[in-house]
Amino acid sequence: MSLLDDAKERLEQTELRRALNNALRDLRRARARSEDLVEAVQKAAADAFVIEFTQKATPKPRADKRKAVAEVALWHLTDWQGAKLTTSYNREVMFERVHRFVDRAERITEIQRAAHPVRDCTIAFGGDMVEGLFNFPTQPYEVDATLFEQWVSVSRLIGEIVQRALGIYENVQVVAEWGNHGRVGDKRAAVPRSDNLDRMCYETARQMLANEKRLSWEDCPEDIQRIEIGNYRALSMHGDETGRSGYVSKTTFLAYLNRLKAGAYPWKFRDVYSGHRHTHDEMAMSDGIGAWYQTGSTESDNRYARDAMGATAQPSQRLHFIDPDKGRVTAQYKVWLD
Repeated sequence: MSLLDDAKERLEQTELRRALNNALRDLRRARARSEDLVEAVQKAAADAFVIEFTQKATPKPRADKRKAVAEVALWHLTDWQGAKLTTSYNREVMFERVHRFVDRAERITEIQRAAHPVRDCTIAFGGDMVEGLFNFPTQPYEVDATLFEQWVSVSRLIGEIVQRALGIYENVQVVAEWGNHGRVGDKRAAVPRSDNLDRMCYETARQMLANEKRLSWEDCPEDIQRIEIGNYRALSMHGDETGRSGYVSKTTFLAYLNRLKAGAYPWKFRDVYSGHRHTHDEMAMSDGIGAWYQTGSTESDNRYARDAMGATAQPSQRLHFIDPDKGRVTAQYKVWLD
């Protein structure tokens, strides 16, 4: 090789090295810009969530300074079946009926306040707030919204209801239970039961109301929740906790609750609240003190219940008033919503 050829080869290697270095530099810059872009998008998404979902704190209602013993309102709201579609039920009807409950609960609370203060409220959400898509083969054809739309609309409705309660009562406690319709996948899917769309809706609404200082609300990883109002103690269950397919006769389920009360559940309680069956009922427990309160649904025209069980019910929810000192229910209302 001549000196000229050797010089040309070294020059080409130098230029190739320079080009490679330039390419690596440009790649680093591009990567940095991409990372900055990803970070910016993530920050924008987080900011958008805060702006879109986080609500301003609700103005506190006028304080009741009477010295009489105060009672506590208990709202049991369950089985909204958000996105269920029948000849008389859909998301619009759900919104209307749930807000109608709040209107009537407020009027009944004012009646109770004529006798004694009612400063606080506990809201027990009982599960099946969404309709879901995985409970029976025809279900996807009997809804008016996808899972995503169910999550968005039901989360917002839960937040609206809690916020309205904060406008009626000085303090609000939420106890949230999830149901079988929020299940992700079929019954044999390898998905933890607590990965439930109801629970996701609760968490979204809870974050929406993070600025509310008068609101107490814990997550619900377990499938049985505890209601504690002063000396009053009760369990909140959806109603599908026992039985091969989550549905048993009332006498069988009551026997299960009595076993829990006799010591199978490691927390003493007086009453039990459940939904699941879409009917309003009350059954005495074996100790002669407590009761199993079963609450209806906002839904109407449930074809599965009609055809499979020959059953039907009118839309309703439950409102109780609790004496926190004596630890018992003092008044109960079946709130019709049709």
